[in-house]
Amino acid sequence: MKSLEHDPFLTKSQFSAFALGTFFLIAYWLFGFDGITFSDDVYYLLAGQKFWDGSMEVNDYHFSSRWGAYVPAGLIGLIFGFDPHKISLISLLSYVITIFLLVKVLPKASLTWVLVGWICTQVYLLHFLTKVYPDSLLVLWTTLLPVAATSRKSKPIFSGILMISALFIGFITKETIVFLAPFPLLLFYFDLKEKELNWRFYYSLIGTAILLGIAYLGYFWIEFGNPLHRITSINAGHYISDYTYADKGFWSILERLTILPVLTFVERAYWPWMVFAVPGIIEGWKGGNSAARVFSLALACLLIGFWFMSSTLAFYNPIYLNPRHLIILIPILAFLITSEWRSWQVSTKWKSYLGMLLGLGIVVAMLIQDWKMAAFNAAFLLPLYSKNQKISTALFGLILLLPAIYSIYYQKNLKQYNNLIHTLTTDLQNADSKENIYTHSFLDFSKKVLLADDTLAQEKLLSLYQFPQDSLLQPERLKVLIYDYYLHAYPEEQEDIDVISVWLSKNYELVESQRSGNITVSEWKLDVGK
Repeated sequence: MKSLEHDPFLTKSQFSAFALGTFFLIAYWLFGFDGITFSDDVYYLLAGQKFWDGSMEVNDYHFSSRWGAYVPAGLIGLIFGFDPHKISLISLLSYVITIFLLVKVLPKASLTWVLVGWICTQVYLLHFLTKVYPDSLLVLWTTLLPVAATSRKSKPIFSGILMISALFIGFITKETIVFLAPFPLLLFYFDLKEKELNWRFYYSLIGTAILLGIAYLGYFWIEFGNPLHRITSINAGHYISDYTYADKGFWSILERLTILPVLTFVERAYWPWMVFAVPGIIEGWKGGNSAARVFSLALACLLIGFWFMSSTLAFYNPIYLNPRHLIILIPILAFLITSEWRSWQVSTKWKSYLGMLLGLGIVVAMLIQDWKMAAFNAAFLLPLYSKNQKISTALFGLILLLPAIYSIYYQKNLKQYNNLIHTLTTDLQNADSKENIYTHSFLDFSKKVLLADDTLAQEKLLSLYQFPQDSLLQPERLKVLIYDYYLHAYPEEQEDIDVISVWLSKNYELVESQRSGNITVSEWKLDVGK
């Protein structure tokens, strides 16, 4: 087999950077797994399993038609077994292919190490490396669009087919990729303006779009009697919640469209990526760097979509800027950072501009009293203004790498997932134990993944709100498991805990309480005297 090291598309330096980035991602995947998120990933894990055993059904719930998310994940589970960590190999594969594609289209003179460094160290991108979410797969499909566009003149037919295929697969993975729907139109406009139109590219693009569109809409027409069923289900699936704005008035929407995006980019550690991409956007565009232009257009589409897109067609409700959704920006930002990395380093003017933008991030972080993000953004000022190139490179590497590595310790210590699994299996699989265990709704929701292949244990794990209200049905003994991680991820469950604590004190007597790490298991017996 031909070694990648001799691939004519990769220089020795490019191969070395790609190999090191891949090694880092594999190592992070191996040691950084902190468990499932007890949320949407549960659905995708179970849907993937059902698909490959033939029991999955597409219905009105819009997640059910996200084949691109759960079908490949389910295939990994079919091959390696139903284990959340192993199934997240699909996310690892998505990231590795993404880096390889970017390295291939990066100009040979560019610093590939910079590209790999800025992709492999964003903490949210890494967090979902070990999860089964559509966003991690969408990283690949959103990247593939501008990558394919760079060869629209040299390989027009292949490029057109690849672009629309990526857009289509991305859409059946997660609808966020519709932000890139204007991307081909922008390409056409600028190609037309510069008199560089390659009609074969646009013919293949339109032809592929028509064929895939007919097949996709035809499926829903045959299956549900409505070719727009998916759009209807997506619209119905976005509802009023704590993370919506339309129900909270004009000022809430205005805040979301002005202040909140900047706060999110700063608070969620995206700001330095956006700052250092600016030279790539401006200089690459002015200098006629076709790859930088293409990636700049893709970035513009994504940012405008994230900033202004509505989550529903029924009324205008700007989408909630979930930091998980934003990870699809990272590969494109990393490419733009790399494309003009050398330019700003020899420009006093650019250093001043970048310093001011970092300063804005510092001020915003301080205003919201996020001292960690203030320090993180401030740290980049050191390598930015360092006159010694080697010291500057080392500082950039440390500033990017240390938070990424620390995040493993932080998440594992916060979550203590292995302790949770051990406690659940020990208490629920105890042959002498007849009591149900009442716990958080998010653990009850996740029990088919947490306690896979043990239906008896699953039946004994119940949600806190399922306590019997009828005194005649109250069990003589019961257990309550409180997992302190809810304070971080699901604080709204405090209401259930408060209500049940009052109920327990009125009807039961505490027999025993054991605490292990962030888990407390208390055993209660019915107090007949109350």
